[in-house]
Amino acid sequence: MNFLGIDPGKKYFGLALGEEKLKMAFPYRVLEFTKIKDLINDLKNILAKEKIDKIIIGRPLNFQGNPTMITKDLDEIIKQLEKEIEIPLVSFDERLTSKMANRLLVGQKKNHAVAAQIILQDYLDKILSKK
Repeated sequence: MNFLGIDPGKKYFGLALGEEKLKMAFPYRVLEFTKIKDLINDLKNILAKEKIDKIIIGRPLNFQGNPTMITKDLDEIIKQLEKEIEIPLVSFDERLTSKMANRLLVGQKKNHAVAAQIILQDYLDKILSKK
């Protein structure tokens, strides 16, 4: 099974790829977010090209585990994605992943893809280890 990890943001969506057999995630690329329609088209192309079976999207929560203002905006985007994309989409707690990525790659735009890698690797570690 092939996975696409997404670190959503206001301006950029970081993407990572992962594979069930390897149980590893890798930074893939960063999409600039301007319009939901463009984002969906870009994602559809990537899903087909990379033969993705499941999407893991980071859901930003505060330290107490409650939704934030960004979470509410993201929930609307997720609803649109679920309407347009037939692949299963799983929301996954992404607390602190962007901060971890920023520490690894100070000032680089690619930190969004590394944050997506961290989200996806966390998912793979937690979910696939139960199999």
